[in-house]
Amino acid sequence: MKKFRSVFRVRCATPQRHRASAIRAAASTLALCAAFAQAQDATPVEPLVVTATRIATAQDSLSSDTTVITAAQLAASNAQTLGEALASVPGVQFSRAGGQGQPASLYIRGANANQTLVLVDGLRIGSATLGGTSFDLLPLAMIDHIEILRGPASGLYGSDAVGGVVQIFTKRGKGTPHMYASVGYGTDRTTSETAGLASTSEDNRFSFDFSHKQSQGFNVTKPSSAFYYEDDRDGYKQTSGSFDIAHFFDASNELGVRGYWIQSDTAFDAGGSPVNPWTRETQTSLALYSRNQINSNWLSDLSIGQSHDQSHADALDYDTFLPYPSRFDTRQKQLNWSNTVTSSVGKWLLGLDYLDERISSTTNYTVDSRHTKAGLLGWQNDFGANHLQANLRVENNSQFGSQTTGNIGYLLHLNSQWQFTANAGTSFHAPTFNDLYFDCGYVCANPNLQAEKGRAFDLGLRWQAGGFNTSLVGFENRVRNLIVLDANNNYLPENLNEARIEGFTLATQGTLGGFDLAGSVTRQNPFDDATGHVLPRRAKILGEISVAQSVGQWRWNAAMNAAGRRFDDLANQNLMGGYAAFDLGLDYALSKTWKAGVRLNNAFDRDYELVRDYNIQGRAWFVTLSYDGAGL
Repeated sequence: MKKFRSVFRVRCATPQRHRASAIRAAASTLALCAAFAQAQDATPVEPLVVTATRIATAQDSLSSDTTVITAAQLAASNAQTLGEALASVPGVQFSRAGGQGQPASLYIRGANANQTLVLVDGLRIGSATLGGTSFDLLPLAMIDHIEILRGPASGLYGSDAVGGVVQIFTKRGKGTPHMYASVGYGTDRTTSETAGLASTSEDNRFSFDFSHKQSQGFNVTKPSSAFYYEDDRDGYKQTSGSFDIAHFFDASNELGVRGYWIQSDTAFDAGGSPVNPWTRETQTSLALYSRNQINSNWLSDLSIGQSHDQSHADALDYDTFLPYPSRFDTRQKQLNWSNTVTSSVGKWLLGLDYLDERISSTTNYTVDSRHTKAGLLGWQNDFGANHLQANLRVENNSQFGSQTTGNIGYLLHLNSQWQFTANAGTSFHAPTFNDLYFDCGYVCANPNLQAEKGRAFDLGLRWQAGGFNTSLVGFENRVRNLIVLDANNNYLPENLNEARIEGFTLATQGTLGGFDLAGSVTRQNPFDDATGHVLPRRAKILGEISVAQSVGQWRWNAAMNAAGRRFDDLANQNLMGGYAAFDLGLDYALSKTWKAGVRLNNAFDRDYELVRDYNIQGRAWFVTLSYDGAGL
């Protein structure tokens, strides 16, 4: 632990109480990265980002703090799940109670896990009872790319977008008709198989994708977890399928349908009662979408769909202490209509959103539905070296009444290489049905909870040249009525007076001397403003670094992900130590269409905790063989 801290003091300067010195040191590191990259000539192609403004915009033209992960980057990484892939994103911390398939959480800039909105192709997913999203449920095989927006975005998307937004875009057909497939095998008798078919033409586009994965797993709990511990393996299996079919009436008008189905069975520990407990999660989505260029200045995007989240488990009745099957289902009917209008004074966004949430369960809920109607207005424009973006959303929630939120952003091009950014916004998060109405046999819900309301801002400095992108962003987020589960009070949800999260993230990515380099460090202080206690499971310092190189037909990579010590409870009584985990990978291109690879995760077999009294996987290897008729 001391060694880990010393490494990050070099990168991040000094402890928290010397914040000004830390920021100066970070700025010096930013300039140093720039100096090293001057030798590079290649200029990266900036991707278009939709999530930040709901208008497709070049990433380097946005004031928003965003990251894009492509399908190629996912394939080249050591990640086995979506949560593991997102753990490498600057300012993001990942937590999981055991191995793959177990409950997982994501913290963006120190915000609560259910304060991150997750979208798949523009539609909300997840459980309205539990809140948040099971990040291990979405297989990497169905993902085309991921956009991550850091900072509040309720002004665009409404409830839950307090810490940020993660939007997953599923695969689309590309190129001439072709097939792709892969097989893999690894530690704990883990196997995986994927297959797909894709194509696009002037008139039609389609893609079909299938994947299956299963493993014997490992024991997720430690003996110190006296109530839950069982001496057994907790395996899992997952099967999924997705599709996208679209017809182009002409180059400017498209009509399509897309959807997916995912089913995952996961064993967990319940202290021997019931015997060999399991949970089955099923997630489905189906949407009809239309994209139409009404005229040269008006683009319309309409999506009508439904997502369904089911969780069925062999659980324990805490009244009778007898096993019983439990069920929690969430259905979300959604309509999103966005209109982009180009004018002489910038681009305008005019939108309408509708969301109907309905739940059913073996548990009785006094309220089992709610709906939200919203209208939104957005605008962005460039004035010479200046870029401005703003949005305003007014919505009515049948449970919590009217909410008005907004965001404003500013970007200044200091010169061809340096940019200054500033963003401010408000946000809110509505309590879940479990927070308000869950009947567990004793007091574990709080119908008096209020909606969380936040306000945040960030300032940033970017440097882009010579094939390197480097940024330094300082942020602060204040959330009133923050909802937390108190581990020392039967995990009863309660509102804090105010939580405050402040810090900065330094990140860089580029190529130097034939090596692809990436790294980030985040220094943050997420705490209860009244007590000064650190919010549960969040580290004050976290970061990652990776290096990769291609040599002929070979490509290798090495990555480290690290976090400082954390507390597992609001009272800061249960301490978990810091960690640094290392992953290694090696790929070999057998031909233009075939590739073999091997991954070694947690290469030094480090033992640490992401959730107190739960194991993480030790050293684990995984080999794959992949084919893509369109070329790898």
